Amino acid sequence: MWSFRTFSILAVFGAVSVAGCTVEPLNAARSDSQVASGSVSSSTRSILQQTEVDAVTTRDAQQVRNQLLFAMNGGTLEPGGRYRVKLNVESKIVRIAIEQSSLSPTASQVIMKTNYALVDKVQNKTVAQGERQVVTPFNNTPQSFATQRAQREAVNRAAAQMAQQLRLAIGQNLTSL
Repeated sequence: MWSFRTFSILAVFGAVSVAGCTVEPLNAARSDSQVASGSVSSSTRSILQQTEVDAVTTRDAQQVRNQLLFAMNGGTLEPGGRYRVKLNVESKIVRIAIEQSSLSPTASQVIMKTNYALVDKVQNKTVAQGERQVVTPFNNTPQSFATQRAQREAVNRAAAQMAQQLRLAIGQNLTSL
């Protein structure tokens, strides 16, 4: 059936084929990767740390603003920045599944859209602008408080995702200036 030689060849082949494989977390940080360093150059990072974000008026926009400030500068604004960001955040709830017997929604989505403008404070001129959109699902239950909390948490998740998208977009805009 199986000879010792055949088994040895298969064992060596198997060992060689998996020799380069490692087991580690999917999102593991590596000290030598750009992901670990924030994927931006040190000059772009310092500009992001000095960039202001204008005040906003709604809760959803405030969540995006707070997350963006933390993503850009860890929550502490460095003085002397040249740029500021204007945000216009809109979010809406869309019901995507409805129970037929009671006609009550069972699944919904938060759709958050943000228009941003990067303004040069010295020249008072918009140097870059764009739009980003995030969709975050949540479940509706017969319990109204649970549904309200699920909706609020979905908005918070959408704001965090939006802030990361905006940080990357603003970083790209700054590198092209």
